[in-house]
Amino acid sequence: MGRTVRAILRCFVVGPLLLAAVADGQVRKWLGLMTPGADGAVWVHGWCRRIVRALGIECEIDGPVPEAGAGMLAVVSNHMSYLDVLLYSAIRPFVMVSKTEVRGWPLIGWITAQAGTIYVQRADVKGGQTQTHAEVNAKMAEAFRSGLPVLFFPEGTTTDGSGIVPFRRGLYNSVVYDRVPMKVAAMRWELTEQNPGASIAENICFVGDAEFGPHLFVFLGLRGVKVKVRFGAEMVRGEDRFALSANSHEMMVEMYEELGARQQAAAVEGAEDLFDRPVDGLGAVYGDGGVRG
Repeated sequence: MGRTVRAILRCFVVGPLLLAAVADGQVRKWLGLMTPGADGAVWVHGWCRRIVRALGIECEIDGPVPEAGAGMLAVVSNHMSYLDVLLYSAIRPFVMVSKTEVRGWPLIGWITAQAGTIYVQRADVKGGQTQTHAEVNAKMAEAFRSGLPVLFFPEGTTTDGSGIVPFRRGLYNSVVYDRVPMKVAAMRWELTEQNPGASIAENICFVGDAEFGPHLFVFLGLRGVKVKVRFGAEMVRGEDRFALSANSHEMMVEMYEELGARQQAAAVEGAEDLFDRPVDGLGAVYGDGGVRG
């Protein structure tokens, strides 16, 4: 099957899935069966699993997936694509922190809002920042009390996957202020099949002047898209935002490099199916694209 044909066929699957998700969510809200926040994050989790399956993404998970209801918890991860939020939401319900622009995206913006997503203005936002630190801290504090882990991307932007860039420390203020435990996660994308002319940096990572529509269409035509996600078991230590940022950065770099080394080993020895097992009662990760219950 050609790449363009594959992309068109997946458009006819993913598009209706997004429409169905919005329709389902609206009905649930009208009937009083769902409210934005933790309840909505669980609902989004179910739909993200379906979408991951439709995209044909293979996912491997390593390490303890953060549990719900175990107290307040922050999770930080590297960030390469708009697909990252989709993947993490498919693994388990999270409250996400995202840039404000996402709220305005058709369908996706409405869906993410139901999960209680915290929308934060970037420092270089056009027109200047109007969002205060106090407003962000208040929203973060509410999210921490939701019973779900709160996930954010301290790099503050997507990267081309060549490494972990320096962290922005703004959101660490909320973690320190509310004395929230923190763990680190790392994800690494790869292509396990031949896609002539395609690369991780240009066709999975979403960076630079890339436009969302054309980028997504090219991605939909790719074969053998795989992502490995590692969750750290240790809590990040640090008395202030500077120490937390530095220590979590160091841990993430180490985890990211280990994932890269495992990719190289798998390419030589053959991939090992490590994660065909239940994940905190939410389902099992499997290798034919997606997360299955």
